[in-house]
Amino acid sequence: MNQFLKALGLIVFISFFASCKKDDDSVSVAPPRDYAVQYASEKDSIEKYLKNHHMVVDQTTFDVTFDSIRTTGPQVSIWDQTEYPLRNKQVTLNNVQYTLYYLSFREGTGAKPTRGDDVLVAYNGTLLTDKQFEYAPFPQVSSSLAGTIEGWQEIIPLFGAGTPDPNVPASEPNQYLDYGAGVMFLPSDFAYYNTGSGSLIGAYQPLVFSFKLYAVQDTDLDGDTIFNRHEIGTATDILYNDTDGDGIPNYLDADDDGDGFTTKTELRIPNSTPIDHYLYNATQIICTNNIPNYLDATCQP
Repeated sequence: MNQFLKALGLIVFISFFASCKKDDDSVSVAPPRDYAVQYASEKDSIEKYLKNHHMVVDQTTFDVTFDSIRTTGPQVSIWDQTEYPLRNKQVTLNNVQYTLYYLSFREGTGAKPTRGDDVLVAYNGTLLTDKQFEYAPFPQVSSSLAGTIEGWQEIIPLFGAGTPDPNVPASEPNQYLDYGAGVMFLPSDFAYYNTGSGSLIGAYQPLVFSFKLYAVQDTDLDGDTIFNRHEIGTATDILYNDTDGDGIPNYLDADDDGDGFTTKTELRIPNSTPIDHYLYNATQIICTNNIPNYLDATCQP
């Protein structure tokens, strides 16, 4: 499944992000190391970073700087500080259970994206050595999370967007209020693993991204006229909702129930504009157990 998503992101989407995008360079690389063994080493490195670094957060802009803890002074480590408690998300990738550490400076008051939606994000990327490899403070173009590295697809959807500042003239670029802001600390399997990226990110490099999520735009990646966010079903993530069990989640599957009729055909909507399909249930063919026909392979249009 992860390989399928990687291929989709590389072929279909060209990401705006310069260093958080998936690497699509055709390069000769050595076979990857054992994922579990490599993660054990990287987890130790990430946790040492969190315990040996402190941070300073601007309470107005949520810009953040990190520095090593000195032998003198009142610095408190990222690991031990309590103003922004360190959080984690458990994710299984390549048959390894990962702990993804992240910080939330502000959750954001707007909509949270799915891993396939378009987002407007400012970010700063550094290595565990504190070397900066990318800085994008003033984004003007939204791009799809589906074209970014796995770590972004896991962490960014935990945050909400902001709202445009009404006091900014229409002739000027938008400024945003109440946007989500935080930091993610990613093992290399959620970034570039054994390939690296460009001249600054080597193979097996954990990455640190501070970010601000300004805006979210709903998208319909499979063109079935249903927004990605409405193809989540009862799952916790759209990645895990696969009605027909063909290994392709519904948000990427043009025929959700695998009956040979496209979802778009079974919806019988008179236009191709993505909509909230729940508003249209009254006009759909509803089969057994109140399941719409596009989710029931035994019910034909």
